[in-house]
Amino acid sequence: MKGYFAVALMALLILGMAACSPATPATQEIASTLPPGPAEPYHTLTTRTGMESIDQILEAVSSRDVQSLRFLVEFTNAKCTQQDGLGGPPKCREGEPDGTAVEVLAFLSSEGSFLRKDEIDDWSGIDVLGIYAVYEVNSPVVSSEQYYPVGKYAVLFVSEENQPAVALRIGGSGIVRVDDIFDSSPESLNAMVEREASTVILAPKS
Repeated sequence: MKGYFAVALMALLILGMAACSPATPATQEIASTLPPGPAEPYHTLTTRTGMESIDQILEAVSSRDVQSLRFLVEFTNAKCTQQDGLGGPPKCREGEPDGTAVEVLAFLSSEGSFLRKDEIDDWSGIDVLGIYAVYEVNSPVVSSEQYYPVGKYAVLFVSEENQPAVALRIGGSGIVRVDDIFDSSPESLNAMVEREASTVILAPKS
């Protein structure tokens, strides 16, 4: 009889311990069986190339340090024009004779525009999601007027959905031009890299 009570007591103890053990949440079990999500079709903003002239710009972009990005602008010397109309060289200010030398940062979007050196604090930098590609520019292939320099390197960024991609063109010591690219599909961006690159430093992921 004593043996029977001992066995019964042991069984009750085992059941009590099982009831007190923490259960694994169902969400954890489900999560552990789910396949990983699709990889993003671009490199993260923390990616670096090992090239100082490029990486210091990537650092300013990834940290959203607009002041540092402004400091990394390499202004272009161009002669202003008094002519009206879109495009062409920078416009002369009132009182500046036609052909006056000015220092500017060029922007290419649906139209071209410029920021003077004394207006650079008006530039809010770029807001992007990731890096699509980095390459050395084949300058003879990418024709441009002197006041829209193509740079030595190009860093191609992707933005939020339905927003233009952005290319920062880098000269000998900094950013010489900022481009908005409205067709930001992978096919278009890949074609741009293939057309312009003499050497691909960071290849597209897609």
